[in-house]
Amino acid sequence: MFFRDHGVVYQVEKIYLCHVNLRESSMKELRGMCNNTNFDDTELRNIIEGQIGSFELCFRKYYQVLCHYCVGILDDAEKAEDVVQDTFVYLWENRRKINIKTSLKSYLYQSVRHGALKVIRSRALEQRHLPYLTEFIEYLERSEFSEDELDGLREVEQAIDELPPSCKNVFLMSVVDRKSYKEIAGELGISLNTVKTQVSKAYRLIRGKVRDRKSLFLFIWLRIIRSW
Repeated sequence: MFFRDHGVVYQVEKIYLCHVNLRESSMKELRGMCNNTNFDDTELRNIIEGQIGSFELCFRKYYQVLCHYCVGILDDAEKAEDVVQDTFVYLWENRRKINIKTSLKSYLYQSVRHGALKVIRSRALEQRHLPYLTEFIEYLERSEFSEDELDGLREVEQAIDELPPSCKNVFLMSVVDRKSYKEIAGELGISLNTVKTQVSKAYRLIRGKVRDRKSLFLFIWLRIIRSW
């Protein structure tokens, strides 16, 4: 994959290798920049002006965290890297045309989010799951990336991990495996009422620990997609 601008060829793989081989001190310095809005504003202006060094620094700074974010959606490292690299390709090739109204960081996360959505659509069509994904896809299209979303997903994951083992198992079979209460009861050798009670208990415990209920909805759909 290449970047081209006025005869300059910029190879993503080379940037990636530089990123992987950065000294630990350099990585600490880059991590310290991640929350520096002024730094992002400066680098964005430089990128728009065509300064390849600023683009490389942006790539090094965000590549790994964006891949991690995308893997969390797709559960596919190779696809996630493709989405993230395509995001950087688009940023560089369209740097003079794009209008970033938020921060550079938010723009990159939102772009990766949309790229992941395209993969989900394709996967859903191939496996004929699109009717089940309509609500989830509409949510992704309506919403925008935020730091709160990441925090919310972590809250849900922790809340589910803290459920009593039997309660957690029944809950995941119901909401992720999409099995009926009757199927769960038959597989586990428990009564239908026990299944209903465990699912209800799980929702109650999770909601007591999660601030935003949309996070639970998003987490469940991400787990469903991973299971396909």
